Amino acid sequence: MNFSDIFQKSFLAADSGMERYTSIEIIVNMGMSFLLGMFIFYIYRNTYQGVLYQRSFNVSLIAIAMVVTMVIMIISGNLILSLGMVGALSIVRFRTPIKDPVDLVFIFWAIAIGIGNGVGYFSLTILGSIIMTAAIYALTRRDDQDQPYLLVIQMSDAAIELAALEFIRKGVERYALKSKSVNPDYIEIIAEVKLRNADSAFIEHLQKEYGVTKATLVSYSGEMAQT
Repeated sequence: MNFSDIFQKSFLAADSGMERYTSIEIIVNMGMSFLLGMFIFYIYRNTYQGVLYQRSFNVSLIAIAMVVTMVIMIISGNLILSLGMVGALSIVRFRTPIKDPVDLVFIFWAIAIGIGNGVGYFSLTILGSIIMTAAIYALTRRDDQDQPYLLVIQMSDAAIELAALEFIRKGVERYALKSKSVNPDYIEIIAEVKLRNADSAFIEHLQKEYGVTKATLVSYSGEMAQT
């Protein structure tokens, strides 16, 4: 038997309708992808560490798992459809930017579930999802008191700056200067601070007792920020 014989048999198997899925198998495979997709939905929502949670992205994880399952069932055991699907997917260009690298982990997780359920490896996808959940919770567990903040303050002159910065250093657990901007009308300082016991009351003291014209505390994560 040479390569030509093997190639012809693959086409014959595709044309004969072999290895078709029954309605029950399709429902079971797609149903498992939906349930595990909902499981990913819950894990992503509860471990999200960014500022702006996007429910649409989370919903898309469920859809990805189900679509990949359907694709795997379509091309399974069919050489013609496999080649056609590869050609079709090769022209697709995904333009949506992924700002958080952790989001890529969840996308690949959903794809892996779709592939596994498409070929009926339910025990692998279920056990693998449990292990992934344990790993994600262990790696993303974070105390709110460890959350860093950006402190933006504006003052009118250098004398106020020295007194205000001395007060800030005493009022927070960690202080790191990020930038300083000097204008004819005001001085603006941006610093990274770690609050002591999640206490942000020093902001009011800066304005009332030290003459700071503006004080803003910003929680940030990656490239996104929110006041």
